[in-house]
Amino acid sequence: MIRILLTKYWVLAHLLVTAGTLCFNPTPSVGLALWCASSLLLMVLCLPPVFRGESFWIARQRVASVMRGDAVLWMSVVAVSYVGIQLLNEPRVLEYAPELKRWVFSPPPLSLFPSSINGSSGVPFFVGLVSGLAMAVAVRCALPRKQRLVALVGVAALTGLLALFGVLQSFFTGALPTFAWLGGPYDAGTLWLLVSCVSLGIVGEAFLEAHPRTLIVAFSVACLNLFGVFAFGAALLVSLATVLVVAWCFFALIAVRASGRHPRFVWRCVLLLPPLFAVGLGLILCPGAETLRPALHLSQWGEALGQFWAQWCFRASLAMDVFGSNPMLGAGPDGFEQSARFFVKGSLSWSYWKSGGSALPCDFLHLLTACGMMGTLLLLLPGGAMLGRCLMRWVEYRQSNHRHYSLRYIFIFVGSFIGVVCVLLTSLFGTPLHSPATLGVFLLICACMGGWMPRPR
Repeated sequence: MIRILLTKYWVLAHLLVTAGTLCFNPTPSVGLALWCASSLLLMVLCLPPVFRGESFWIARQRVASVMRGDAVLWMSVVAVSYVGIQLLNEPRVLEYAPELKRWVFSPPPLSLFPSSINGSSGVPFFVGLVSGLAMAVAVRCALPRKQRLVALVGVAALTGLLALFGVLQSFFTGALPTFAWLGGPYDAGTLWLLVSCVSLGIVGEAFLEAHPRTLIVAFSVACLNLFGVFAFGAALLVSLATVLVVAWCFFALIAVRASGRHPRFVWRCVLLLPPLFAVGLGLILCPGAETLRPALHLSQWGEALGQFWAQWCFRASLAMDVFGSNPMLGAGPDGFEQSARFFVKGSLSWSYWKSGGSALPCDFLHLLTACGMMGTLLLLLPGGAMLGRCLMRWVEYRQSNHRHYSLRYIFIFVGSFIGVVCVLLTSLFGTPLHSPATLGVFLLICACMGGWMPRPR
């Protein structure tokens, strides 16, 4: 029994502990992230899951061979090294240059390497990147399909507990929770929306495959995460979640009819009432619903959208100016916040700057200004390789005889794909991927997506 636990579920348990550390750790630290990532990869090499018919030593050789040939692992090492060097190559202090007659930042200790003005501001992103890529490599190289499913459900349960924690905090303190350790309500809502999409995909697959235990657990955590979005999420996230719930209602009606299960009325109630109850409970009982009531007045939409778009375009223009000052290596994780004010000119621009603070509401622009062209390319390569694997499998499926392929678990892939698209959409108007928990779970789901693609029978 001890041998089975150590050689079958140890990597899965360590992966869930790493994900829980990202979700519940209020003070992300580089040391803890490196320890979680290195220990997880060490467990993958030393205590991998043993498949039926192979010995423990053969399993270790199999996993080691897969890891040596995994392109995502080596791309991740390069990306993490770039960000790590950038955080260590600091500080760059503000000093006055008499020959230029203006204030400039001093050169970094290592002039030919990426640098940052204050490396501590980039710690949350580094923590999420290191832990998320380690979990992605563990999933790709070691976890079989059933354990990947357990990992997805386990992560959904962890994020659902965050929503319950927000409710308890609101009940005992009477104040709306800030979720500061997750990056704020917008980043936390993006995390809940992502996990809700994946969980509903698992529910659809479990219903069609007649797996009642998986159906109950996945549906429970999906409702918890939907509750979190509607209770504490921003207006954009609530809008996307509303579209998701409406699409789920249509899917549930079609799935019940196509499955041929009776009585249909009971199954429709089972699939429709829990998410609708979670949505209603989130809008009625929690103080986060108060922020949505002004959005119900259609007359205020045009003015609010106009103000937001003006601020977004203004800050995007400033981001391009900051990027142009160091296009190859970037200005560092806090480069926009420290340098953008030097490019603000005119009274109107200063009014926009003072009213909106120093934040940059776009993940992609934030990454471009912080890491430059070289760093952005290196950081996009691991995620692009994981998503590119899905694309290549889909092209292979489309070009071959479809009858020779199995379409099992396709709904889990659809749910994961919708969740990834939602995160990329919300990243245009915020920085959820700079939150450790959101980035780590996002990379984990990207790594799992390839296991749910159509494959030869």
